[in-house]
Amino acid sequence: MRCSICKKNDAVIFIRRKGYCKECFIRIYERRVERLVKRFKLVEKGDRVMVAVSGGKDSLSAALILNKLKDKIGFEVELLFIDLGIPTFSNVSKKSVEKFAKMAGLELHTIILKDYVGKSLVELKRGSRPMCAVCGIVKRYIMNKYPKEHGFNKVATGHNADDMVEFFFTNWLSGNFEWISKLKPIIPSTHPKLLAKVRPLFECTEEENRAYAKLNELPIVQAKCPFKPSHKWKKIVNEIERKVPNFKLNFVKSLERFPEIEYESVLRECKICGEPSSSEVCSFCKVVGRAN
Repeated sequence: MRCSICKKNDAVIFIRRKGYCKECFIRIYERRVERLVKRFKLVEKGDRVMVAVSGGKDSLSAALILNKLKDKIGFEVELLFIDLGIPTFSNVSKKSVEKFAKMAGLELHTIILKDYVGKSLVELKRGSRPMCAVCGIVKRYIMNKYPKEHGFNKVATGHNADDMVEFFFTNWLSGNFEWISKLKPIIPSTHPKLLAKVRPLFECTEEENRAYAKLNELPIVQAKCPFKPSHKWKKIVNEIERKVPNFKLNFVKSLERFPEIEYESVLRECKICGEPSSSEVCSFCKVVGRAN
């Protein structure tokens, strides 16, 4: 089958019933991300952006394309890896990230959770709170605090279109409408100690990110986190996409136009660590406090 774009080269990637050669797919993918970056001003000239990487296809794809755009737009990019101390998985993830950093010529900052708070992720878990919830609290805290302390003004993640659609349905059914309004390509800072968060792959699907990572020969980690649950919405969303092509892309574009809901929640500073919090003690300090 020939590439559906250039009509000359053989197709090597097949997505949504279309075939693409390597050159055409990479060009279309990167052009879409660049347009999103410029339209929402995800990064601008003079920005210092730290990309949170896990070794997976999404975060490494986000890091690679921002690295390609940095000279064109005029901003700085460095990487952040959080070693959670998950047996085997954290080690192989770290090796993937280190290999990517060397390949891309990017500086890598590694935070070892055990050194940071004296305990690994498994040791921090207490009570009935799911492991993924504890992991989210830890990563969000470090992903804001560490870059800020090192002079960065934005944090980039590899969240993609699939993530946004799944987050939407999960939060909608739980009545968490405040979070729905934050499903945007960029979450601006709302506190002097809170960094802006950007999602350059907001309009890219998991399937597209996997293809982009493969075509660029990125050293993505093959192992899966042992604590990652099977998400029922992933299967549902993929089935809808199969029957309604471009459902995910059209959905996230609708989220871009979704009005932000104003809430009276006022951020204060945690009395223990001084970081932004909606309560007297932030979630991170509560987790660490319970573990100790």
